[in-house]
Amino acid sequence: MSLIQWIELPNLGDQRGGLVVAETCKNIPFDLKRLYYIFDAKPEVPRGFHAHKELHQIAFCIKGKCKMLMDNGFVKEEVWIDQPNKGLQIPPMIWHEMHDFSEDCVLLVLASEHYDENDYIRDYQEFLKEVHKPFIHPLADVQSSQIGEDSHVWQYSVILAKAKIGKNCNICAHTLIENDVVLGNNVTVKSGVFIWDGITVQDNVFIGPNVTFTNDKHPRSKQYPEEFLRTIIEKGASIGANATILPGIKIGQKSMIGAGAVVTKDVPPKAIVIGNPAFIKGFIKE
Repeated sequence: MSLIQWIELPNLGDQRGGLVVAETCKNIPFDLKRLYYIFDAKPEVPRGFHAHKELHQIAFCIKGKCKMLMDNGFVKEEVWIDQPNKGLQIPPMIWHEMHDFSEDCVLLVLASEHYDENDYIRDYQEFLKEVHKPFIHPLADVQSSQIGEDSHVWQYSVILAKAKIGKNCNICAHTLIENDVVLGNNVTVKSGVFIWDGITVQDNVFIGPNVTFTNDKHPRSKQYPEEFLRTIIEKGASIGANATILPGIKIGQKSMIGAGAVVTKDVPPKAIVIGNPAFIKGFIKE
């Protein structure tokens, strides 16, 4: 979706001239707390260079024009503001800069809150850090601090303190990740998956709903091996829903594990395996 979103106020003028009306919580989508305007700006002197944590704003050029740069930390867009009844929405967490003011520019800004310096982010690197920090749902129990940028952890997920999770991962609701676990970048873990100690998941892996991992071939209650068997899911592999992965095996790069398969031995790269016990049905062709 474009960063450029307009609020267009109706022009109620007639032959006598223009008339534009702004009404709080009607054609202005928030309760107006503050109004300010910029004039006599120098064309060669840009302004702005900040973002807000909570503040909503709408900017109108009621005379002249200026260029606005909008940046959400992922993409940047530029647009001219040059119509007195057409306002540019500036939501929270958008870095914005104003450039190329015309000499007659009068920029009117409507704001949803009173001035609060604590709401400003004035350093661009701080802004990027805030935008890309991982999202942790308030109903998740996340003890690890090693979760990469842009990752999402959803409700009722449990992640223990020593787990390592890469960038841009999606950990769905009702999941568990133990301590001795490493997830690479761009990993998807669907609901109902428990990832136990000794499991490494490399980049770009998809783990479907209710996939079952194991880490002990001979489990007994209250009896633990000196070291859990190591399982490695290599880059780009996909594991279908309800598959079972026995411990101590390697699932090769870009392989596909069919839904409900019971994988008892290593899977070569790009293999397609199905069944119980799982067997190779074919290979993926690039």
